[in-house]
Amino acid sequence: MQKALDDQGIPYEVAVGPWRPKNRHAVLEEPGTLYPAIRFENGSWYRAESKDMARKISDGR
Repeated sequence: MQKALDDQGIPYEVAVGPWRPKNRHAVLEEPGTLYPAIRFENGSWYRAESKDMARKISDGR
């Protein structure tokens, strides 16, 4: 997914968060949220499997 963002010239910041889902609320504000996830500037989140996210990014969506 990061390669797809790089290829599209989309700036991003990698945030390394807790491995255990019960501790992820500090990062994702929703306990149990899976990785990877993207938080947009408006505060909304997008979550999908890495390959699906990379495909959408590569397609410009």
